[in-house]
Amino acid sequence: MKKVLLFIAFLFIADTNFARDKPRDAYQNYLYSLNLVSKLFSTLTENAQRITHSPDRIKFANFAVMFNKKAKVLIINQNNLINLINKGGFKDHHFPNSLRVMQTNVADLEKILLANRPLVDHLSIPNFNSAEVYDKLNFRIYENDELISQAPKNKGNKAFKRKVLDNLSQSVVILNECHGKVAALYSKIK
Repeated sequence: MKKVLLFIAFLFIADTNFARDKPRDAYQNYLYSLNLVSKLFSTLTENAQRITHSPDRIKFANFAVMFNKKAKVLIINQNNLINLINKGGFKDHHFPNSLRVMQTNVADLEKILLANRPLVDHLSIPNFNSAEVYDKLNFRIYENDELISQAPKNKGNKAFKRKVLDNLSQSVVILNECHGKVAALYSKIK
């Protein structure tokens, strides 16, 4: 009887902890998307030799420059937003404007990535499927004023504020990582 109860307990624990995919919220989707972008640039950097011998080498260099310019602006904007939230919370009158600037930059970064997908696909990198990256990009949390609509509902909610700040801080770290990878890629292909 003890063995049966232990087995049932094990199945319950395994089912609740490991068996199911836990749904990601919008903030986790954004970080996941940035990690996919980091993976993309790691793969491109590893295949820089292939890019240098490609007729699209100049286009890749332009892609790297455009991405890094927008990523640097986004890093600065996200750091500014972190400071605003830390100082005045979501009620600071500069918060909506700063968030909209960041949203514009996130949308521009996504456009840059999507516009250059044919370049990445044309490389035909072995064991790399660009659909695994591009089809899973999800920057929705910073589109359509979603965060602005959530902020009034969560006024005074320290957990919500911490969640937004943690997400922004982690995204700055990942964007800095992407920026470094793109710079390495550019130095190899220019």
